[in-house]
Amino acid sequence: MLSNRILNQLGQMFSRLNTNIALLDTMGNSLIPAEDIRFSLPLLTKQGASVTWEGRLYHWCAASRDLVLMSPEQNSAQLEDALKLCDSLIASMLLAESASSDLNSCWQRILENQMSAAELEAAADEYRIAPRASRCPLILYLVQVQNASAREILEEIVPKGNGDTLVSIDRHTAVLVKDTQGLEGLEDLRQFARALQETLVGETGLSMSVGIGDICQDLSEMHLSYRQGKKALEIGGQFSQRDGVYIYKSMLLERFLSDLSPEVAANYHSLLFNRSTSRLFTEEMLETLEMFFKKDLNLSDTARQMYIHRNTLVYRLDKVQRQVGLDLRKFDDAVTFKLLYEMRKCAGNHVLPGKKHG
Repeated sequence: MLSNRILNQLGQMFSRLNTNIALLDTMGNSLIPAEDIRFSLPLLTKQGASVTWEGRLYHWCAASRDLVLMSPEQNSAQLEDALKLCDSLIASMLLAESASSDLNSCWQRILENQMSAAELEAAADEYRIAPRASRCPLILYLVQVQNASAREILEEIVPKGNGDTLVSIDRHTAVLVKDTQGLEGLEDLRQFARALQETLVGETGLSMSVGIGDICQDLSEMHLSYRQGKKALEIGGQFSQRDGVYIYKSMLLERFLSDLSPEVAANYHSLLFNRSTSRLFTEEMLETLEMFFKKDLNLSDTARQMYIHRNTLVYRLDKVQRQVGLDLRKFDDAVTFKLLYEMRKCAGNHVLPGKKHG
């Protein structure tokens, strides 16, 4: 069956023709136009042949046994030529799709490290992939994909340079193998990913998370960066970073915490967050402390962002200091609190009942 991308392209081509032509499957369902209509088909005995039936001209596509072209117009030599032209267009697009599918499978195997060194060299030669080049795989994950795959949705949105390739991984995931020649580093990739997120939301209303590993200089290193990007997505989802762009190299704290066992994380978390401190760490208090950390322990910026008086913020920090002995205005105490606070996200179900905060 044709992909949504090909159907859309064929639909645009058919709309430019002077002849009224529809594309059906072999059950008579209308694919182009995409309408809930079902036609009764004649007996089709030979691919590439046309037959008139019930006032319509039907053409069984030579390009695919699953497709039938149909026109309600009166049969003529020009109409048959138009149907044959459409059949040739479909054949050409299916051939290109097949080549693209082969390349996609090749890249999947490269990213998953499923090739030996000899196979990798042969694949690079066959598909004209430069063995040495500055590249980085950006993992693009869409939660909602509606009736299309992530790659089909992103195909028309992702700006691709000459060295870029968009690879389908599964229904929700695609990888943009990005040529990083000329980019200054991972921060440029972060900005590119954010711009891509904004474009996707603006054009489709869909949101996307992006995982980014290290920039590679050799094709044989791509699987390592891909694995890092997958880990960045996994950890990013766990720790809920808000912008949805997760760079593995920038997630040292999150990577450290994710390596802790749930039991160990729960034990350390409970040293600060337990039944005796539950009245202190209310939702309002935790929101204040999160903003305080986000504003790099700056009192004035935090108070301004929270729309509270500076003295109110000082009072809340003093209250934490009196009850748990940590002065969050001091770097060492702030780090201690931050670590224990974040361990909640690693503890899972091992946090005891009643420990609702953190």
